[in-house]
Amino acid sequence: MIKDYSTLILLGIATFADILLLLIISKSQNKNQLKKAFSCTLNCLMICTIGQMAQILFADELGIQPIYFDYVVYIGTCFLPVSIFFTGLVFAKTKIKFKTKYLLMFIIPIISLLVLWTNDYHHLFYKNYSVDFQINEYGPYATIHNIYSYLLIGIGIIYMLKFSIKNVGFFSKQSILIVLGVSIPLVVNILGTFQIIPMSIYITPITFSISIIFFAISMLKFQFLGIAA
Repeated sequence: MIKDYSTLILLGIATFADILLLLIISKSQNKNQLKKAFSCTLNCLMICTIGQMAQILFADELGIQPIYFDYVVYIGTCFLPVSIFFTGLVFAKTKIKFKTKYLLMFIIPIISLLVLWTNDYHHLFYKNYSVDFQINEYGPYATIHNIYSYLLIGIGIIYMLKFSIKNVGFFSKQSILIVLGVSIPLVVNILGTFQIIPMSIYITPITFSISIIFFAISMLKFQFLGIAA
C-alpha cells in the first residue's frame, strides 16, 4: 500500500477542522440539543478521519490488512447517518423528546458493524476490499447498508433545508450553506460507491471536511447552532 501524503494531509486538515469546531461548541454557554447532535456528527467524522490516517501510516509497517483499519473507521461511518438524521430533526423542531422507537434506528448500524467485523467468514459486506472504489467488490449486505445510510442522510438534509426555507427563504445564505454543506460529500460519495467516477475511500471524510467549513460559517455567522433552545 503506497503512502499518499497529499491525502494524509487532507485527512489531517479534516480532523483539525472537526476538533476546532468541537472546541468552539464545547466553549459555548448554551448546550442545546442541536449542538449535542452536531457534536455527535463531528465525533463520527473524527473516527473516520483518524482511522483512515492510521490506515495510510501503519498498514504496511505493521503488516495489517487495510480492511482491518476499516473495522474501526466504520464505527463512525455506520453511526454518522443516524447523527445527521437527529441533527436535521432537532434543527427543524428545535427540541425533541427521545422516544424508545428511535432506538430502532441503531439496529442496522449495529448489524452493519457485525457483518463487517465477520466479513472474512462470509464476504457479505466486501467480496474484495480495496482502498480504490473501482476495485472494491461489495457483497449483498453492503447494498442494505448503503440504502439505509443514504436514506437517513437524505431525511436529515430535508429536515434542515425545509426548516431553513420556511424561516429565512430558499435563496438565503443559510439555506445555500446547508445545501452545499450536505450535498458535496453526499454526491461525491454516491458517485464513488457506485463506481461512476474513480476515487479512493478517503474522499468521503475529506469532502465532509468541506461540510464542516460550511456548517462552521453557518454557525458562527448565521447562528446555525444557536437557534435551538
